[in-house]
Amino acid sequence: MKKNTVMGLLIIALIILVISGCGSAPPPASDPVTTTQQPEGGSLILEGAAYHTVVRGDTLADIAAVRYGGSNMYFFPLIRLANTSEVPDPDVIEVGQRLVVPDLQRNLNNNGAKALLKNDMLSVARQYEKQGKPAATSRLRNLADKI
Repeated sequence: MKKNTVMGLLIIALIILVISGCGSAPPPASDPVTTTQQPEGGSLILEGAAYHTVVRGDTLADIAAVRYGGSNMYFFPLIRLANTSEVPDPDVIEVGQRLVVPDLQRNLNNNGAKALLKNDMLSVARQYEKQGKPAATSRLRNLADKI
């Protein structure tokens, strides 16, 4: 957890440094950024994102079901992607965490974001396969194939 906190602070410091170098003030802390770069080269769209504070019993799939609709619960990797430094494992979130919940449709309408989501869904499916979770593995793979 300390490593994630340090990494998050470094990223925030870098963003502030870049913004200050451009001559504009950083956005208020409550405003989400509109995109976040990922190592694969695509971007997640965070415009229109909401926030969710984790409570006891929450899972990413539960949050996705509430925010995106019950039939879209397997889009939970999108939430993980938007919170990679805080949620490296899709099965581990902590009470009190404030998660960015990206707009599902905006990301599905963007080819770069869609590719990132598909890759992460397949990655989580491989993780679940190793953990012996065949139903979740199958659902994630099928959904990834459709996007």
